[in-house]
Amino acid sequence: MDTFPSLFLQQTRTRSSDPAIRFKHHGLWKTWTWADANSIVKELACGLAAKGLKPNEKVAIIGNNIPNLYFAMIAAQCLGSVPVPIHPDSNTKELVSFLNNCEAKFAMVQDQQQVDALQDVMDQCEGLQEVIYSDGRGMTSYDHSHLSSFEQTQEVGKKFALEHVSFLDDVVSKVTQETEAFILYTAGTSGNARGAVHTHGTLVNTGSAFANQENIKQEEQVLAFLPLSYSANTLFTYTLWLLKGFTINCPESNDTVMTDLRDVGPTLLYAPPHFYKQLYSEITARAQRSNSKSFDKWFKYARQTREELLGGNSSAGGGLKGMLGRLVMFSPLKNVYGLSNIRAAYTGGDVMSGEIFNFFRGIGVDLKKCYGTTESAGFICVQGAEQANTAAGENSMGVPLPGVEIKELDNGEIVFKGINAFKEFYRDSETTRAAKDSDGWVRTGDLGDIDTRGILKITDRVDSVGKFSTGSVFVPHRIEAALKSSPYIQEAVAVGEGQDSIAAFIVIDGVTVGSWAEVNNIRFAGYRDLATQQEVYDLVKTTVEEVNSHISETEGGSCPPIKRFVVMHREFNVDQGEITRSRKIKRDVVMGTHKALVNAMYSSQNSVEVKDDSSGQTVAELKIEST
Repeated sequence: MDTFPSLFLQQTRTRSSDPAIRFKHHGLWKTWTWADANSIVKELACGLAAKGLKPNEKVAIIGNNIPNLYFAMIAAQCLGSVPVPIHPDSNTKELVSFLNNCEAKFAMVQDQQQVDALQDVMDQCEGLQEVIYSDGRGMTSYDHSHLSSFEQTQEVGKKFALEHVSFLDDVVSKVTQETEAFILYTAGTSGNARGAVHTHGTLVNTGSAFANQENIKQEEQVLAFLPLSYSANTLFTYTLWLLKGFTINCPESNDTVMTDLRDVGPTLLYAPPHFYKQLYSEITARAQRSNSKSFDKWFKYARQTREELLGGNSSAGGGLKGMLGRLVMFSPLKNVYGLSNIRAAYTGGDVMSGEIFNFFRGIGVDLKKCYGTTESAGFICVQGAEQANTAAGENSMGVPLPGVEIKELDNGEIVFKGINAFKEFYRDSETTRAAKDSDGWVRTGDLGDIDTRGILKITDRVDSVGKFSTGSVFVPHRIEAALKSSPYIQEAVAVGEGQDSIAAFIVIDGVTVGSWAEVNNIRFAGYRDLATQQEVYDLVKTTVEEVNSHISETEGGSCPPIKRFVVMHREFNVDQGEITRSRKIKRDVVMGTHKALVNAMYSSQNSVEVKDDSSGQTVAELKIEST
């Protein structure tokens, strides 16, 4: 049965001269063939072995998507060791927690930024013996007693390989599907992050099921821009890459992703909803700045065509007008944003609003929704065309992958089991038992509904759903998704537990609202000033009232309206714990941090002062708007 090392060696034998991975550096793309990758991986694996890395020991992987970190993960797995991807922006407390929890012996990192962060906490990480960096710029004068470069490790590996000719073949042959392949940390949306252990079999078999169902080919081009620590990236990029042998393209930096997307023109794309939301916002801002009627005309046509298709008209979008729309608007638009070659696009990890989903499908992007968790290797269900193109299926997550089962517990929580189920939470047997029963069913923490055809629809997190004072059920995620369908609203948090109406925190999208303000000659000095403008409140109020007009369809006939809202003076912050790095709202933190705001919205106050927690000084005075 296949493992990551066996798949890698198979690709190096059969496709040695083909491009395996590309990386943009200083504006130029550099390519590594599978033969190049083979040499580097073998040298790194032998170098790590010479430094004392043993099977089942852990190697932290910290940095952005660069070829050397992909090679490092394979090298560790060739030894039967376990790579542990950690987000490169993790703060000091998170780094210490992750490194100690996984008992990392080595950390293989991108550059000086990660080295500096690790040197600050080295004495707090008992098992960490050495940090190995890819880019050594700025570190010539550093103390290298516990520090070395990839090149130095490769040189050690070359010497080790000459002295131990059969070593690597022997150790690779001992890696099986039951061998632990990755520790992937959860986002911590509803509590502390936990390390989910996945075996080679879990990921390879889930990847095979996905690849077969979705007809993934070796000719694909994939832009690898999601953090290495995301479970969906581990499956969609790393696992499918080794299974199919397509080309991974690593962007120059996180800031150049949109530019590099246009350069690459990927055929496959997986991204969380906030990526498509950002793209949608940029397109909207572009339309505003153009002052052209063409955008409005053709976007309206795309929406109408999509509505007809959802209504059962399978020929919608055909004919001369459809061909003209693709020629003069939709094809050029997709080309500008690097979407022309997309054969299939996927989104998952959070709720995507119907407005944004239908926009991309309306302009000809074959976008599908997926559902998964860290414990499920990132994927449980994938939408099929029959679900994506019907009104009933528009909000569905599709059916389970082959080899995966789902069911609904008495309280409505969705559980799954099958080829994608994680082994355990590392060094946490109690939490493992709470999440995974003796029959292999794994709790997701999500409420949902499974129809008679086996199609899954997700409602919200179990711990997010509450009740209004009337006793009717309050599902905040639905309200928030409806609000975020506006290109002007980046984030929204709906409040209503124990109340007779809904209140909402609104975070505006600085790009689209800023563009709208410029077009309408509204002067502002920065984000905070923009967010306080009365015209912006009026703009947001239009969306809130639109959501209210359809709220019975969103939440049911007994749902009260959004009665009051506030436009936040800043975006929600990862460092303050209000939002995860995957852009999921941590509701308990937001509610705790902004408790005074919640109380004010359910009082007669028309404004509220926001104070700095440390200094106690007022940082903003926010207006509370009523509908």
